[in-house]
Amino acid sequence: MMVNETMKNQYKILGHHAPGPRMTKAAAFLLATALSVPVFVLLNCIAWLVG
Repeated sequence: MMVNETMKNQYKILGHHAPGPRMTKAAAFLLATALSVPVFVLLNCIAWLVG
């Protein structure tokens, strides 16, 4: 089973078919920001300690 197969399935909720979840541009931006800020801080702390 491929990873994207579960994303393409339609789910039945209260008798209606709902599309599978999709990542929006806003969610992608928030995820990228949430990952990049701690990495930026960590790398700057390491550079400050070494340099």
